[in-house]
Amino acid sequence: MREVHLIAFKEIERLNLRITELENQNRQPIEKELIEPAIHNPPPVSPPSLPKLPEMLNDHQVAEYLNMSVASVRRWRTFRKGPKFLKIGSAVRYRREDLDARLTSCQGLP
Repeated sequence: MREVHLIAFKEIERLNLRITELENQNRQPIEKELIEPAIHNPPPVSPPSLPKLPEMLNDHQVAEYLNMSVASVRRWRTFRKGPKFLKIGSAVRYRREDLDARLTSCQGLP
C-alpha cells in the first residue's frame, strides 16, 4: 500500500512540474508583447454594459433576476403562486416577459 502512495505522489509531482512548464511557455509570448512599444492608437474603450438576459430563464437565473432564493422560486412553482413557467421535458423555463408581467402585477411596488 505504501508503494502505491509513493508512486501516486511521484506522479503528482511530475504533473505539477509539467503544469508549471506549460504555464511558463504560455506566459513568455505575452511578456514579449507587453515590452514592445505600441505603434497604433488603442481602440476606444466603451463603458461596460449589463449582459442581456436570454428570453428563457432557468430557476437560478430567475432567482438572480428577482433577487430571491432558488428555493423560493421553486416553492412558487410547486404551489402555483409565482409567474407562469414552461416544462420542456424535465427542464423548467420562465419567459422574461412573464416575469416582468408578474412584477408589474404585484401590489406595493411603485
